[in-house]
This record gives sequence, structure tokens and C-alpha cells, in this order.
Amino acid sequence: MLFLHIFRLFCVFQDVLRNILDLNESVIQNEEFVCCVSGGKLFPGSVPLAHRYGGHQFGYWAGQLGDGRAHLLGEYTNRKGERWEVQLKGSGKTPYSRSGDGRAVIRSSVREFLCSEAMHFLGVPTSRALSLVVSEEPVWRDPFYNGSVIKERGAVVLRLAKSWFRIGSLEILTRTGELDVLRTLLDFVIKEHFKSIATNDPDKYVVFFSRVLNETAHLIAHWMSVGFAHDFVPNTSDDEGRYSIGAQANVGLFNLQKLLEALKPLLTSDQLSQSLQILREYPQIYHQRFHELFKAKLGFLGNEEKDSYVIAFLLKTAE
Repeated sequence: MLFLHIFRLFCVFQDVLRNILDLNESVIQNEEFVCCVSGGKLFPGSVPLAHRYGGHQFGYWAGQLGDGRAHLLGEYTNRKGERWEVQLKGSGKTPYSRSGDGRAVIRSSVREFLCSEAMHFLGVPTSRALSLVVSEEPVWRDPFYNGSVIKERGAVVLRLAKSWFRIGSLEILTRTGELDVLRTLLDFVIKEHFKSIATNDPDKYVVFFSRVLNETAHLIAHWMSVGFAHDFVPNTSDDEGRYSIGAQANVGLFNLQKLLEALKPLLTSDQLSQSLQILREYPQIYHQRFHELFKAKLGFLGNEEKDSYVIAFLLKTAE
């Protein structure tokens, strides 16, 4: 019961509660619900796990990373037949926490909580957030990376996505030579999340790469059209501005290059050549979608060459 006194339910998004998790508003008055969304108690049937993945940080391979402060609680299928993976972030240590404490603080939790829901209602595909729980328990952080550690309040977000797999989920397997596991995982991802790709198609990995590339280009163009910058935090940890708003599309291309490197052991030479050609089409796909979105925002009709100049002039003026 001590856990219930430490954590307090600060906010719940009713749309997620009702329309994704099929729950009534009255549940937020239940202490057991608060305990579950703060990580103090498991939901019925939950077998939590932490996700193993690798990745790059500021353009350099950082090795095995993994969910250092997130726990996947399980998958929920709602009454509309939608399947959602439920995850807690900031809920404590995992096997991948390394020297970290597995906790999250209010400022980063509020940012994710609000931005994910803002993106959803702006029409941008995103993860969703159900609840934000805050704690009186102190969490020590160096927010400006200058050696000045301060005491902050901890927080836990319960968030949902159709899948929490990432490019690094495949990268780590290629890097460590676990090619049988790589193939198994990739086949699972295609079967579960890319159902229009035939599992017996000999070129299914090329089709998968093409689909991911197109969706990545469209997604980044969409969030750029509403002025959002993914992974950008205005602090001193990004001196070169790698994740600044002007670099978003290029980081997307970098990620796709790393995805292709991860797929390479499973591709024939012809399939690799096809995939490299698909990769070269990314800038055109991105710019075309970005211009389509801005033309719609500005009410432009048809397709005229001067449209691009007007959009560029508008953005430069706004800058």
C-alpha cells in the first residue's frame, strides 16, 4: 500500500480510455487502476517484458540499448478488433537499464503525453497516451548535461502503439550474427503488421523495405507540415543540431540506410540492387508528399511549378 501513497494519477485521456481500452471513466477512481498504471501492480494476464534493440546515437553505433525504463505489459484487442501493445515508461529498472534508474521525470513525461495526443488529433500517425502518474519520490537528473544534478519528481506514462518494434530490433540481430532470429522476427513483423505482403513472396523483404520507406517519408512529411520535430530537445546534448527541425528528413534517410544494412544478409544480390534503387527514391517521395500537404494547407489547386517556390518562400519568411 506504500506504493499507492507515493504515486498520484495526474491526468487521463478519455478518448484512449473509452475508445481504445473499452474502459468506463469511473475506473480512474479505483486505487487498483492507479496502482496498475503506475507499475505497482500487473493487469490481469500481463507478462511484462523489456524490448532488446540496438541503435545509433548522434550517427554512431551505440551497441545494444534496449528498453532501459519501459515495460511492455502485453497486447490488448478491443471491441473494434484493434490490437494495441500496452507499455509503461518510467516504471523502473529493466535488464537493459545499465547504470540508469529506470525512471522518468515530469518534464519528459508531460512532453510525450501531450505531443502524442496532439499528433493524433492533427492526423499524424503516432503512439497514444492513456495516463500520466506523478510521484513524490525524488529522481536525480542533470537536465543540461553540465554536471549540475538536481532533484526532480518522477512520473510514469502508460502508452500504446500497434507495435513497439523498431529498426534497432533488427539491427542488433544482424550486428551480433543472429540471422535465424533476424529472419524469424522479420517474418513475424510482416505477418502481424504488413498483412498485405504475401508471406510466400520470394521478394517479401524488398516489398517490406519499400513499404517502410514510403511510410517513413510520408510520416516525416506529415509531422513536418505541422511544425513538429521528432527527438529534438533544445538542450546541449545535440551540439551539431543533428535532430533539429531542418534535419528531420535526412535523419529519416539515415534510419532507412541502417534498416537496409540490417536486411542485407537476407537479400540476394538482385534484391539488394532493387532495394538500393528504392532507397534512392526517398528524397523525391518525401518532397512530393511534403508539397502536397502544404499545397492543401494553402488552398492551392492543380500542380504548377511556381507552387514549390511559394512554399519555400513562405517557410523562409516564417523562419
